[in-house]
Amino acid sequence: MHYEQTTAQTPQDLPPKRKHKPLTAARITASVCKWSGLTVLCVLFLFPIWWMIVSSFKPQTVIYEQLDSFMTFLPSTWNIGEWFDSYVNLFQSFDYFGMAIFNSILYCAITVTGVLLVNSLAGYALARLEFPGSSVITTIVILLIIVPVETSIVPQYVILSRLGLLSSPVARVTGYLLPSIASAFYIFMFRQYFMGMPKELEEAAEIDGAGKLTTFFIIIVPLAKAIFATVAIFTFMGAWNEYVFANLMFPQARQKPLQAFLQLVNTYNPKDISMVMAALTVSTIPIAIVYIFCQRYIVEGVSFSGLK
Repeated sequence: MHYEQTTAQTPQDLPPKRKHKPLTAARITASVCKWSGLTVLCVLFLFPIWWMIVSSFKPQTVIYEQLDSFMTFLPSTWNIGEWFDSYVNLFQSFDYFGMAIFNSILYCAITVTGVLLVNSLAGYALARLEFPGSSVITTIVILLIIVPVETSIVPQYVILSRLGLLSSPVARVTGYLLPSIASAFYIFMFRQYFMGMPKELEEAAEIDGAGKLTTFFIIIVPLAKAIFATVAIFTFMGAWNEYVFANLMFPQARQKPLQAFLQLVNTYNPKDISMVMAALTVSTIPIAIVYIFCQRYIVEGVSFSGLK
C-alpha cells in the first residue's frame, strides 16, 4: 500500500491574518465623503444621457413645456406604447436611416477585422523578427503616434483622389476604409504585448516544425486575447464615432454611416427635437453596450501593454 506522508503546518507556515483597522469617526466620515462625491460625479455624468433617452420618449411640445421642471427627467406618460412614436417617425421621415445603421455596422466590422489582422502582424514582426532597419521602423512608429489624426485628413483625401478611389460608390467605401486599417498606436500596443510573452513558446513550436505564421495564429493569438479585445474595442468605438472623414468621403446620404447621418436629422426642417434625441439614443446604445461589457479587457490590455 502507498501512504502519503503528511506534515502538520506550523504557525509560521500559516498565512498571516489580515488585520482590520478599527472603525473611527474620522474613517467613517472620510468614507461617507468619498462615496458621496462619487455619487455626485456619477449623477453629473449620467443625467445628460438619461435626459436624452427620456426626451426621445416624449413629443416635442412636451419636451419644451417640461424643461423648467423636474418632470423633464421623467416620461410624460407611462403608456409604453407611446414612448416609441418618435422612433417610428424617425424611420418614416428618413428613408436611409436604417441604411445608415447598417453602414456603420458594416464599416465597423471591416475596420475591426482589418485592424486586428494588419496591426497584430506588424507588431509581432517588430517584436520578434530581426531584420535590417527594424529598430528604425519601430522609432518611426513611435514618432507617428504623436501626429494628430486631423492633420492627415486632407492629404489622405488628395491621395485617394489621385488613386481613383473617389470615382464610384464602391471606390469611395474602399477609400474610406483603407486609411483606418493601419495604426501606429495599435502596432505599438501589439509590439509591447508580444515583447512580454515568453520566447520559449515560439521556440518549442519551431522545434515541432511550425512556421512563423502557424506559430502566430495557433499559439500567439489565443494567448493574446486581452490585447486583441482591447484593440477591437478601441477600433470599434473610433470607427462608430467617425464623423469628419465620413462627411468628406460620402456626400450622398445612402452611403453615410450613422454618425454622419445625424447631421441630416439635426438639420431637417421642420426640426423635431424628439426625433433628434431618438437618433442620438440609437447611436449611443452600441457604444454603451460595448463599454459596459468589455471594459475589463481595456484595463487588462493597457496594463499588459505597458502604456500609462
